[in-house]
Order: sequence, then structure tokens, then C-alpha cells
Amino acid sequence: MTTVLPDGSDFSQALATWRDINLSTLQKSLDTSGLEIVENQKDSLMGRKKLAEQTRDFKKMPDQEKVGGFKGLLKAYQAEIDALTKRSKTSESAFLNIYKLLAEAPDPYPLLEAAVDQTVRASEAKLLESELTRANDQIKSLKSQLKEAEKVEKESQKQTEKLEKLESKLEEMVKLQVSNKEAELDAVYGERIMNFQQREKDLTKQLDLTKKQLADLRTSNESNQAKMLDDSSRREFETVSRRAEIELVEVDLERSQRRIEEVERRNEKLRAEIEAVRSGSEAQERIQTLESQITELQNETTRLLSTLETQKNTIGEYQEQRSKIETEYTRQIKKLEQEISTLKEKVSQFSDYDEIKRELEIIKYVEFASLNPEDEDNAGYDDCSPDSSSLNLAIKMPNPNADKANKQKTKSLETLLMSKNRKLQDDLTTLRVMHDDLLVSSRMNTIENEKLKSELERLKTLNENLENDLSRMQASSAQTPTASNLEALVGKNSTSDRLSSNEMGNGSSKEDPGLENSPSGMPLPNSRHQPHRITSDTSILPIITSQRDRFRQRNSELEEELRKQFETISMTRNEMKSLQNDNLKLYEKVRYLQSYRDNLGSTTLNDQSSRFHRFNSSIPSTVSRKDEELSKYRGIYEEHMNPFERFRGRERMGALQALNPLDKLVLHTANFVLGNRLTRNLFLIYVLMLHGLLFFTYGESAWRSDDLQPSTLRPPIPLKDSSSS
Repeated sequence: MTTVLPDGSDFSQALATWRDINLSTLQKSLDTSGLEIVENQKDSLMGRKKLAEQTRDFKKMPDQEKVGGFKGLLKAYQAEIDALTKRSKTSESAFLNIYKLLAEAPDPYPLLEAAVDQTVRASEAKLLESELTRANDQIKSLKSQLKEAEKVEKESQKQTEKLEKLESKLEEMVKLQVSNKEAELDAVYGERIMNFQQREKDLTKQLDLTKKQLADLRTSNESNQAKMLDDSSRREFETVSRRAEIELVEVDLERSQRRIEEVERRNEKLRAEIEAVRSGSEAQERIQTLESQITELQNETTRLLSTLETQKNTIGEYQEQRSKIETEYTRQIKKLEQEISTLKEKVSQFSDYDEIKRELEIIKYVEFASLNPEDEDNAGYDDCSPDSSSLNLAIKMPNPNADKANKQKTKSLETLLMSKNRKLQDDLTTLRVMHDDLLVSSRMNTIENEKLKSELERLKTLNENLENDLSRMQASSAQTPTASNLEALVGKNSTSDRLSSNEMGNGSSKEDPGLENSPSGMPLPNSRHQPHRITSDTSILPIITSQRDRFRQRNSELEEELRKQFETISMTRNEMKSLQNDNLKLYEKVRYLQSYRDNLGSTTLNDQSSRFHRFNSSIPSTVSRKDEELSKYRGIYEEHMNPFERFRGRERMGALQALNPLDKLVLHTANFVLGNRLTRNLFLIYVLMLHGLLFFTYGESAWRSDDLQPSTLRPPIPLKDSSSS
């Protein structure tokens, strides 16, 4: 991909800037500063480990010795803080030095790419120049060949002039020869005419003879046809024999004609020889020499004309090649211009690259802001650093007003995804452990619930037995129960009363203190253990019924209190939800305002961080509590600000808008039918009724076809064959 070439002034300014930067010395200084930073990191790691050990030892000390060891621990913390400030100052100074050099430096990538393009174009220009020189050499050679062809053409003109002179001489000689030839031809043609006349006479005689023979053959043929009307084979044989005879006669006639022609030619030759002997042999020799010269000149002219044509053809071919090369060069130039224009358009289309990159950084921050990049570093002494929670507040947020997103050097998306995946795996393991614990506790609770249910059933049965016994005793005769019967009854139901009194609590015992020492819940006359003396006026049934009424009243009161507690809990939950929504909105406003405070200088941030650390050292509990609340609302805010959900929603809306009206109608119908429970049930009933109707009609049609099958599938009656009849 080629980029737009920068101007000469920009190129010279970039060269001057990078010459002032002096990359070699910068690399050396970076090496020294990098070694120093690595050494500082090692020292800080050792100091942190030592500080962690000192804090562990300090925690293990008894309270009496902590007062004396606190000063040493405080000095160690101060030394570590001094080392950290020194390390931060060195790193900040190194960064500021590099930033001073590279702040105004342009991006070298387009310059290097432009240089590479220039080298490629220079090599292509050299190739084009070599091809152009080759084409010029070919043109020069063609011009020289053209000059030679012109020379050959001039020579051919001279030869044509000579040829014309010779032709004029030849015409004079031809006239003489023509006069001689006329006499010769008169004699020859006279002889030929005589021969032709003689031949004509012979041919007429032969024609008369053939006519007579033909008439005889016709008469014989007619007679033979009259004779051979019944026998066709004999007639054919005779016609074939007659045809053979006629062919033999024709062959003899042609042979005689050839002999006559040969004789006539021989006579003509003899007559020509006689005339040549008469005219003499000198003129014949001169004519032969002139004819030989004429043939030589004609051969020379044909050769020159052929060379001229070949030269013209070669010149035309070279001109065609040159025109083809020129058209190819022009086509390549146009193609390169079109590519340059298209690349310029592409570059103009990619003008929002920085904005897209900035949005990607914001999305990365929104998605991975919950990750703490210093978790792995602070894993050794999280419990001993007092301001570890406050470091989370100093996370650098992306600047929404930044024009160039490549100024900040952040982690790659792969590392962020790996760290988030690691954190999610840790959360998953903790949730699994919690789930296992909850499963174990739920199993234990179910077992205990089963035990309590069984105990409740047993107590219910005992209570029913007690009520039945009491009703029987009341329904019996008016005899007063003796002490032995009452003791038996009390011994039978003492376990149930004791359990019921233990489960219901001490409410009844507090209200009626006389029942405390009674195993059956009956009032005793004295608090000491005395023998049971029950008179006829006392009865146990009113006591138990009153106790049951009190229990029922207490249960109703407890249910009313429980209902009120549920109402208050629901009200508090609604208030908590509204407060959470209000706090989330306030946190969104804080984040929006905080994004604009990130444009302040590094000095302001350092002052704020120092003030924050002093404030944190003074009241750490308040800041940690606020940090926990902010982290909680940060998590809720990031869950609501998930860009992938919004992107998924936009994609879904785009897909819905891209549907045709029929698909939209089907989708809305399906949503309407399946979105409500009543419509779903009606649709299910409709489908079941439709299937039932279909199966009913299918069964009825099958039953009717089975009823009609014996009459329709009756075998046909075989017909008797006419031949058998």
C-alpha cells in the first residue's frame, strides 16, 4: 500500500528534526537509563521483600515489644518511600528527556515509505530509460536501413531506365522478327489450313459412316427390341455388347485423331526449320543475347524490388513495435496515475484512524478497567501496605479530548483479555468453592429439616392422643380421677408436654409459674416436691385448652409481626434500589467530570497524590470504605456501560430493518403469539385441534377407502378366446 508523498519542505524539516534527535546517542542514553531503572527495580523488589518480612515480624511481636519495634519499621517504610520517590524521579526525568526529543518529531513511517516508493520509482525510471535508449537505437538502425532502401530504389530506377532503352531496341528487333515471322506463319498457317480442310473432309466421311452405322444400329436395335420384349436379360446383354463395340470404335477414332495431330505438328516444325534456315542464324544469336540480358535485368529488378519490399515491411514492423511500446508506456502511466488517485482516496477515507483508535482505547478501558495491573506486583505485601487500596483510584483514564490516540502507550488487547480471563477464572473458582459450600450446607439443612419434620409428626400424634384421652376422661362419668389414674395419664404424656414446653419456649412458664415444677404442666400447691393431691374440683382439661389458646394467640401475633417485617423489608429494598440508581447516576456524572480532569499536568497529579496519601494516612478507614463503595459502583457502571451489548443491539436492529415486509410480519406475529402466556396456550390449542382434525379426516378417508376396496379391486372376468371358440 503506497501513501501520499510528503512535500519537500516537510521532508527537509523531518530530516532536520531527526538529525537533531541523534538516535545513536539517544539509544546509548536509553541503555544507561534502562540499566539504572532495572537496578532500581531490583533494589525496590529486595526492599519490598525486606519490608514485608519486617512487617510480618512486627505483627508476630507481642504488644509490649511493638512500641520499641515501631520506630525501626517506620524508618524502613520511610526509606522505602524515599527509594520509590527516587525511582519515580529517575523514570520521570528519563521519560521527560525522551518526550522533549520526540514530542515534535514527525512519524518516520510515511517518510521511509515515501523514500522506498521513490527508490522503486527510480528503478522503474531507469528501466524505462534503458528501454527508451534501446528503442532509439532500433529507430536509428531502421533509419539507416531506410536510407539503404532509398539507395536501392534509386539503383532500381536506373536499371528501369536501362531496361526501357533495351526495350526500345528490342521493339525494333522484334519488328524485324515479326516481319520474318509473318511470312513464316503465313506458310505454317496455310499448311495448317490445308491440313484442317483435309481433316474436315476425313471427319465428314467418318461422320457419314458413323451415321450410317448408327442408323443400322437403330434399325437392328428396334428389331431386337421387338424380338426381345419377353426376355429382358438378353436385351441387356446385347445393349452392353453394342455399347462395348461403340466404345472400341470411339477409341480407334481418338487414336487416329492423335496421329493426325502429331503429323501436323511435325509438318509445322519442319516448315519452321526450313524458314529459319532461310532467314539466317545471325539475327537469332543477337536476339538470344538480348533476351538473356533482358532476363538478367528482370531478375535484378525483381531482386531489388523484393529487398525493397522486405525493408519496407521491416520498417513498418519497427514502427508498429514503437507505437505499441509508446501506447504501453502511456497506459502504464495512466494506470499509475489512477492507482495514485485511488490511494489518495483511500488515505482520505482513513482520515478517522486516530478517532477510531481513541474509541478502541476507551472501549478497552471500559471493558478492562476493573483489572488492577499491580496485583501481581503487590501480591507479596498487600496486607502490610496501608495505602494499597488507594492506588486503585490513580488509574489513568483515557482522555476523551485527545486528538492523537497514539500518544499513550497502553497494553495490547491480547494481554488485557488474558488478564481478564485470569481474573474471571479466579472468580469462577471462588464461586465454585462457595457453591460447593452452599451445597453442603443445603444438604445439612435438608437433613435437619427432615429430622424436624419427623419430630413434628411424632409430637402431633402425641398431642392427638393426649386430646383424645382428655376428651374420654371428660366424657366419662362424673367420678373424680384418682391420684393413680392421674399419675398414669401424666406419665403417659409427660414426654409430649416436656417437648412442647421446650419448643414453645418459656412464655407459658413465665405467665404461670406454678407449672414450672409440674411434669405435666399442672399447677402444684407448693413449690417443693410433695405428693400429688388432686381434689375433685381440679380438672386438667381447662388448663390445657387455655394453654392452647395462648399458643394460638401468640402464633397469630408472631405472624402479624412477621408480615410487618416483610413489608418493612420490601420497602427498604425498594428504597435501596432507588438509592443505588441515584448513586449510579451520580457516579456517572463523577466519571464524566473526572475524564476532563485528566488533562491537568503531572505536577498537579503529583500534588494531589501527595495530599491524598497524607489524607489517607490520617483517616485510612474512611478512604478504604469510600474506595470499596466506589469500586462497587464502578463495577455496576461498567456492567451498564458494556459497549458490546450496545453493538449487539445495533446489529440486531440493523438486521431487523434489513428484513423484507413478509419476514417482518412473520417475526412480529411470532413475537405476539409467543410473548404472552394466553396467546401461547391458544396457539397450542389451535395446533392440537388442527392436528386432530387432520388425523380424523385421514382416518375417515382411509376407512372409506377400505370399505370401497372389495368392489373396486374385484378381479376382471376373463374373456374367451375367439380361436378356442
